[in-house]
Amino acid sequence: MISLIVLCPMATGPSATEGQTAEAVVRTLSAFVGAAVRGLVREAILVGPPHMKLGYIADHAGSAFFEAKTEADGIAHALAASRAAHVLIVRAGYVPETGFAEAIEDLLRFGKAENQGWLMRGSARRPIEKILTHLVRPAALLAPRRLCLNVKAPDFASLVKATRARPASQIRLRAVI
Repeated sequence: MISLIVLCPMATGPSATEGQTAEAVVRTLSAFVGAAVRGLVREAILVGPPHMKLGYIADHAGSAFFEAKTEADGIAHALAASRAAHVLIVRAGYVPETGFAEAIEDLLRFGKAENQGWLMRGSARRPIEKILTHLVRPAALLAPRRLCLNVKAPDFASLVKATRARPASQIRLRAVI
């Protein structure tokens, strides 16, 4: 079982509105309902900035919610509250492609996620990204919770580094927003 942490964008700009962020969170959460029914996802935790007021979504989804001014503070609170041995941190606006739950179950079943993290990227949008996959924005990280708890300022990039995350090239997420 895993704890799902949905990471909302911390900074807003002209292209990011409260409605877009809320829709991204809802789409990401709803995409993991099947994984929760399968018993893969134990709980969902939302992390976002105070001005987005995403607590309403968390209440309706039965999720915990942490407001934080920085990504690192929000993730630190979410990691402390998570109960599963592994966490899956997903950026809001990404949904898993077909076979995602089975691939995660295989990583957990065969012990491949016990001592390191697995970095999942979004689908390639440009032709060059199909060749140079490291150019695609990271969308999610599956990692042992114990490795994440030792990071002092656990933003997404530092967790990838601290968990020595390897690319999970067979697992993709698709951007919906």
